[in-house]
Amino acid sequence: MVDDERTQTIQRVARLIAEADALLITAGAGMGVDSGLPDFRGSEGFWRAYPALGRLGISFEEMAQPQWFTERPEMAWAFYGHRQALYRGTKPHDGFRILLEWGQAMPGGYFVVTSNVDGHFQYAGYPGHRVLERHGNIHRYQCTIPCANTIWHYEPPDLWPDHPPDFQIDLTTLTAHGRLPRCPECGALARPNVLMFGDSEWIPDVMRVQQERYASWLTSVRGRRVVILEFGAGGTIPTIRQIGEDLAERDAATLVRINPEATDGAEPAIRIRMGALETLIQIAAELPEDFQERCRSAVPEPPRLRIFEEAEDASPGTRRRNVSQSIESIKWSKVYAKAWPITLPSGLAVWVEQVDVHRSYLGMLTGLPVASVTEAEIEEARQFVRKHFYGPEPVVIPPKIFDANSDVPILPPLRFAARIRSWERVNDEDEGSWMNLVWFAEIDDDKSIKAFVAEALRQVDWKKQATGYSA
Repeated sequence: MVDDERTQTIQRVARLIAEADALLITAGAGMGVDSGLPDFRGSEGFWRAYPALGRLGISFEEMAQPQWFTERPEMAWAFYGHRQALYRGTKPHDGFRILLEWGQAMPGGYFVVTSNVDGHFQYAGYPGHRVLERHGNIHRYQCTIPCANTIWHYEPPDLWPDHPPDFQIDLTTLTAHGRLPRCPECGALARPNVLMFGDSEWIPDVMRVQQERYASWLTSVRGRRVVILEFGAGGTIPTIRQIGEDLAERDAATLVRINPEATDGAEPAIRIRMGALETLIQIAAELPEDFQERCRSAVPEPPRLRIFEEAEDASPGTRRRNVSQSIESIKWSKVYAKAWPITLPSGLAVWVEQVDVHRSYLGMLTGLPVASVTEAEIEEARQFVRKHFYGPEPVVIPPKIFDANSDVPILPPLRFAARIRSWERVNDEDEGSWMNLVWFAEIDDDKSIKAFVAEALRQVDWKKQATGYSA
């Protein structure tokens, strides 16, 4: 009877996936078990992996705290260095490939949200701009102080975990010997850029950029059929479970909870009490042929460096990559150093004198902004221009309406404000015209600031809306 119910559930989920417009993959620690990664839930399993900590009676929750980098740095780096090597030396199971093929076949695309720090989704071929790592990535480093918001990693990973050749780990005593990784900015001890327990020093800049991309993707699939596949998410730290539950309740998405230890509850979820790989293989066997053909014909996205996430370090002779502190820092360095000439479709030449970029509704993980939020963001943009840009009242390009069945505009994640001037004489007494312009745009990591401004200017009628002509 149980097997019959499970088969029916698998068939139901296969139909939902085949009919879906978009796929959200959420993953906790249980996702890696089928790859051969140890399950650290419970002290006994953890102490088998780290007997030295068992002798000291230190649990995973106690060890995964930043204080050890100050109190016992050799033990801290032995623990995290061993985990880095473990994750790099373990191949993601075939379920990662299956999910990627399904996501690539979705009309609205896919996104991954994970609490895992192992980097296995990227290792399995997922483009970085489709992954949100809520707790960071163990293969990125930061300063322990931290002296600055610099995050870096080394590439290619010739040495595990990219340490000097004399770095060695003794697991019997859990001690790292040799030169420990150091901050390239100040020389202080470095640490992995992961969120630990009681961690006030974690630098979340990469996660925030990933979070903005996720919020933008959520906006783009509003009102469409979204299936959420949740893997191995426990209830002790409910970060991943909460994301799926909130979306299923607010946005009519379908949540499928895949976990051998899933329990009955009030959450809006379809439960499959099996491991990730076994479940995915069984679902794949039930998918209709037309969906399987879509998977076979889908063109994979090429992995590439994303400017909003990582910027190449220009220092000669180094393999280090710095991660940009924020979108604002990138825009500032590119915009304020010069003014740009742009030719409008009418042939009129204008100069972009100043640009400001702001990230809208930062921190939103679930749901979508309502009308009041949209109106407040537009008014805040007007107030910003009045305070920081001199000149006329801003011209606002209304945000795009994503849902054709709704008259509520949904703000894309970037807000731009620009001051633009034309020196072409309007009449005998005036030397030109100018405009303060406000608009909202989707994150596009391949687009320059000048391209963002040029795209916005194509949406205005300069001679009707610019001050000088319209005054």
